Parts: sequence; structure tokens; C-alpha cells
Amino acid sequence: MKVQICIFLCFFTLLLSCSNSDDVVEETPQEINAGYQKLQIADPDAGNLWVGIWYPTTETETAYNYNTAATDLDITGFVAENAPTAFGDWPLVVYSHGFSGGGIGSVEICEALARAGYVVAAVDHSDAVLAVRVEGPSTGTIEEALQYLSDNPFGDGTDYEYRIGETEAVVSALQSKTEFNLTSKLVLGGHSMGGWTVMKTMEAGLNPDAMFVFSMGELNWLFTGNRYFEAPFFQNLEFPTAYFYGGVEYLQAVDADRDNVYAAFCYANSPSPSYGLLVAEGNHFTYNSPALAPGSGGTTTQFNAINSRLINFLDKHIKNKEVEVSTDMEDLSK
Repeated sequence: MKVQICIFLCFFTLLLSCSNSDDVVEETPQEINAGYQKLQIADPDAGNLWVGIWYPTTETETAYNYNTAATDLDITGFVAENAPTAFGDWPLVVYSHGFSGGGIGSVEICEALARAGYVVAAVDHSDAVLAVRVEGPSTGTIEEALQYLSDNPFGDGTDYEYRIGETEAVVSALQSKTEFNLTSKLVLGGHSMGGWTVMKTMEAGLNPDAMFVFSMGELNWLFTGNRYFEAPFFQNLEFPTAYFYGGVEYLQAVDADRDNVYAAFCYANSPSPSYGLLVAEGNHFTYNSPALAPGSGGTTTQFNAINSRLINFLDKHIKNKEVEVSTDMEDLSK
């Protein structure tokens, strides 16, 4: 009996040593690329809406022309079209473009977020003038969009409240799908009027875990001296915020006797954690692909600066990573 017990113990010890040996294969981290697909969703008021979806995948990226139907636009990137979603749990970012922008107007940012482990949904809002479409030909130009806004002043935004329902429809549609492996975390982001859109969507009852905006309301502030939202609105926010603005916008605001950009007001009145992030030499359209905003769209350097700080912001406050949002002396944080 003692011999049998001894043999058993030796065998058990051998198993343990094998389990701790170099022969054990450890899981290799996935190389995350950007997947992309187009999705059509139903909206009670606007009918069908087209949404661009970027998401993490392990499939190989290839060069992709986002807007083949528009002969005058060449919005290109690198994605794995219609590839399966990578294994994992991915937060959802819902992005609202500026007036006349279109869902594929900021592909450089959307692709980067997907490679960083986020699912990004950007809808084509049913604006009166549209410079770019997720599906179908482009219509209108930025000049026509600005003329429309001049002829139809923003006022209190009543004429643009359709954007709120469209954003809510996108969130509901994406959260009902299982193929993107979404977590419960929701981020809202927007450019220009898209910033107003996501803020108003939050005010209407949608509760994000974080929010970022690119030059929200700067044109309204520059040309009319009116603010989208006043101090009490920001003081009641209950989530981390990041406010990006351009260096050129700052100079324009000072020259117009506005003292500062609207982003500074938003940041000053938002509770911690909050960030005021400068895009060097950035103008109001720096967040757009160059093809959408010729001569005004972002450069590679500017997109890199935007994406690195945006991803750090989300990684810190959505994924709870120990990272610094920014080390740039021009940026503010609290």
C-alpha cells in the first residue's frame, strides 16, 4: 500500500510539473484591425437611415473607397469590409457629424477608434444639405451648407431636433445586435452641430458613460455670440467630458472680441474629470477627411494628435486603463 501511495504521489507531482512547464501554450494577444460595414436602420420619422459601422476585427485590412457613388469625392481608408467582429467585449461609440457632414466624413478618426477596441456607429443625419453619404451619391457642398445655415439661423435648435431621434434610433439599433460583442458602456461624440446633437440626446434621456465633442458650437459662438448651452447645463453633467478645439478657431474668436473659444466655456463649467484639448493649427473642419473639406480637412499630424488623446481619454474613463490623456502643455485637464 505504501508503495502504491508513493507511486501515486510521484505521478501527481509529475503532472503538476508538466502543467507549469514551458510546454504550456499561452494565449497570444489579438492584432486588432478596423472592420467596416454599412447598416440600414429604421427611424419612425426619417424612415430608413444609413449608418457606417467601424469595429474591431482580426481580418486583414485593405484599401477601401468609402464613397464610390460620388465621382467628386475620394474618401479612402484601410478596413476589412464585412469582416467578423474580433473576440472580446467592445464599448459602443455613437458619433454625430456636423451639419452637412455625413456618416463617413471622419473616417480617419472612426478607423483609429476601431483599432483601439471600440465599435463606432456614425449615421447620415437627414440634413437639408448633405456633402457625403454612407450609401449613395453626395449632394451639396460645404459652401452650400454654410449658406443654408446663414439663411436658416440655428436659434434654439428647434429646426434640427430631428437629429435627436435619429441618434436615439442608432443607439437602440446597435444595442439590440449581438454580432458586435458590445459591452454596456456607451460613449457619445459629435462634431460641430453633432456636439449639440449628442448633448441634446443626453438631455432627452440617454445616459452615456463619457462624451467627447469636436469644436461644438464654435461657428454659432463666433458669428452670433450665442452659446448652444449655458453654464448650468454643463455643471449638471455626470460623466467625463473632452472638448477639442482648433488653434485657428481660437485666434478667430479673439479677433472677433469673443475673448476665447466656446470650448473653453464648456470646459470651465464642466465637473471633473474634463479636458480642454487644442488641435494645433486646427480649424473648424480639421476633424473631417480632406476630400470632404478640401483645404480645410485634417492633416495626418492633426489626426494623429486627435486620435491619440481621444483614445487615451476613452481608455482611461471607459476601459479604466492607467494612462495619461495628454502631456501637451497646451491642453487642460481637471
